[in-house]
Amino acid sequence: GIAWQGNPQHIGDRWRSVKLSRFAELATIPNVTLISLQKGPGSEQIVENPTLPILDLGSELAVDFGDTAGLLTNLDLVITIDSALAHLSGALARPVWVALPLNADWRWMQNRPDTPWYPSVRLFRQQMFGVWEPVFKQLASELRAMG
Repeated sequence: GIAWQGNPQHIGDRWRSVKLSRFAELATIPNVTLISLQKGPGSEQIVENPTLPILDLGSELAVDFGDTAGLLTNLDLVITIDSALAHLSGALARPVWVALPLNADWRWMQNRPDTPWYPSVRLFRQQMFGVWEPVFKQLASELRAMG
């Protein structure tokens, strides 16, 4: 399951949200199916990327987290930006990889690939401000290694 955009009203959203197209390389990995968990802002990018194979389940989810939590329990992995989905996945002890900007929220601490709050979370951090390419290359490499 993937999500790429947070609430645009969030003060740091322009640093944490990415374009759906960042996930394109992940879609080329054998045995990987991208399932959109994106709701609201950002979901229009699915239509804007017609060649990206993605199953849109985000549009089927209720506004509360009940449906989302149920869906998360049936996914092998969630890859997301820092959003409520990252926290929900972690709270449910679901495997989740979070792509973080260089100026990540304090909750994710600094200089570590994990978090004491959620043992099932792996953090993939920007090394240069605004540069997402290495983060998504690392995500793809790790996903390929899972086989």
